[in-house]
Amino acid sequence: MEQLNIKALEKKAFRSFFKDGIYDVFLGGILLSFSLPFMLNEFGWFDYETMAIPMIISIIVNVGALAFFVFGKKYITAPRLGIVRFGKTRKRKMMHVKLLLVVSALIGVATLFLTLFKVLPVGENIGIPVASVIFGIQVLIVFSLAAYFMDFTRLYLYAFLFAVSMPVTFWLKKNAAFTYPSLYVSSLTAGPMLVIGWILFIRFLRQYPHKERAAG
Repeated sequence: MEQLNIKALEKKAFRSFFKDGIYDVFLGGILLSFSLPFMLNEFGWFDYETMAIPMIISIIVNVGALAFFVFGKKYITAPRLGIVRFGKTRKRKMMHVKLLLVVSALIGVATLFLTLFKVLPVGENIGIPVASVIFGIQVLIVFSLAAYFMDFTRLYLYAFLFAVSMPVTFWLKKNAAFTYPSLYVSSLTAGPMLVIGWILFIRFLRQYPHKERAAG
């Protein structure tokens, strides 16, 4: 019984680290960065032959999201919730998540190169590149498994939003009369992550004041 109570407390403590919304903002920022080059092209600011500037902007957003995640967890979440040392089972699950993310990144890079070298078809008839479908499927699988190992329920929704973002964007560009398809898709995919994340983040700051400041 005591062992079960310890596991339940550990699970509760682990889930508490998702209350801050930082994961949500991080994932929303990453997904938004994927869409930025397409959005900038649709706005007429850059074309696909001069992609250096929009790609740099996309990388800056990526780095900003990563910095917010790393420094937010270290300097905002940890001082308020404290540092918890988890057991072997939880650590093993986190290793599974890291392995899944590495595999996902490798599949993504391989898909990109296969597309660049025209090994994978573009799918011009329906407007959906095969690469975007492969990316969506593997993201759906990887993120869903990560949600399971991390007990991060919202990640199932984010897995779906990540998976459909690219195929739907390409399909709308080809088949729909939307002027800014990337903007609409980003608003419906990255948008919910960012909104949920910032709401949770503000609520977290109010609910968990900094321990040192609260003590003072």
